[in-house]
Amino acid sequence: MKGAFLRGCTPEEALKYCGGEITNKGEKHTKPGILRFHGGYPVDMSWGDKQRLIDVIHSQQNRQVMEDGNSSANVQISLYKTTFKFGISSNETLDKQEWERIKVIWEQALEKGLGSRVSAGYGRFQEIAANDKVILSVNLQGQGLTSKLLNDTPEFRPNMFKAVLRGHTLRLLAGITDKNTAQKITKELWGGIKDKGEKEGAVVGKLGISFTVDNNNIQHGEHRCKSYSMPTYNLKSGKLDILCIAEVSPEEKKKLKKFLTRLIMFSLLLGGFGKSWRRVDHRKFYPDYFQRHDKPMIGCHWEFTPESEKYYLTAATQDLNNLKQFLQNLSKEICDFFHIQSGNYVQEWREVWHPNKVQVWGKITKESEAVHWFHRENFIKRTELTGWIGGKNNPSKTGRIWHRMYPRYVNKNGIIKPTGEYIELLTIFPDKSESISAESKKTQQTFLEFLDKQTEFQQLY
Repeated sequence: MKGAFLRGCTPEEALKYCGGEITNKGEKHTKPGILRFHGGYPVDMSWGDKQRLIDVIHSQQNRQVMEDGNSSANVQISLYKTTFKFGISSNETLDKQEWERIKVIWEQALEKGLGSRVSAGYGRFQEIAANDKVILSVNLQGQGLTSKLLNDTPEFRPNMFKAVLRGHTLRLLAGITDKNTAQKITKELWGGIKDKGEKEGAVVGKLGISFTVDNNNIQHGEHRCKSYSMPTYNLKSGKLDILCIAEVSPEEKKKLKKFLTRLIMFSLLLGGFGKSWRRVDHRKFYPDYFQRHDKPMIGCHWEFTPESEKYYLTAATQDLNNLKQFLQNLSKEICDFFHIQSGNYVQEWREVWHPNKVQVWGKITKESEAVHWFHRENFIKRTELTGWIGGKNNPSKTGRIWHRMYPRYVNKNGIIKPTGEYIELLTIFPDKSESISAESKKTQQTFLEFLDKQTEFQQLY
């Protein structure tokens, strides 16, 4: 409580209410604050009946962005829709006006959330509206695989938006600066905890997300196989708000909005959100894959709703020039946003947005051609490019290809209109490390030559 309250205070209020260090006649002294924070307690035990106290956190950032390796799940105690009662007292008599000011500060603290993972949308209070903190809003629709609680109940988790935005921030920054700077800026934006060798502790981060959806706009279902089922979601419309939870200048807020706009456009252009975000939704683009009812669900599909269609990159011509310009200009724009002198990049990470580390191929189409390649034997199926699920002595590999069917829009007289077609996109991060086998190296080279010489795909980046 005290830490949260402090973030809502002016420096003078922080010293008065919470205490701090002062200097008197050249000597430093600790000055106690006048307020006492008595904690927050559930008003009853109804929260304990929801069987949601245990939350599983499965971090994927290292193995997806930085290097191949195993990741482990961590258990966290989590409270769900719990009603709290908070207590604050003073060791001095205060008038009603000052108590009202204390109440305002406390409500401002609650707007930012309490507990851990608040920037991922956790720890927020329903009654507190932080509209003045919203820096960018987009309306989205999507479908795919949803997560499950430990009791197998499906749960649509808003933290998947932050996970993707944070991951792409790291990839983009790694393409223009060294790894320490890329990680530092990413933590400053989205929060994080210290790594080995770092002096600083936990970083709150400037940005957070909030996702709101009407229950009528989301449907939960399941994908059935012969021996098991997988929970799915179909989101008709939801609103993603990105919040600026730190006090920043109007100039910095404007800069952050430009960066976040590019980040959202990049995220929707090349991928999606949530589980299996690197692949297209096979129910939508490869329904024959499920004919025998023995295949697991793969992929997801996300679009902007009509309210946010202005964020689509249009593609009026076959050369996809608008997409090329967006991708080619992105690194320079990010350098300008964060005042970084380009010329350096992280060479050893898996997925880095730099022309030496990534290629993007695309074409205009009505149906997916590439989805079949991922399942063709003796081609790219179960290779370094596409990844595989390993066994006891064979760790799982995260693939190096993203596959996306991006809705094709055109600009007609200033109006953004859909065409009913898609831009099929393949984002490839070839493995050029010395550890790659000769066979994998040959598969990569053969596939890239195949794209160039035997398909209609053209290299956009």
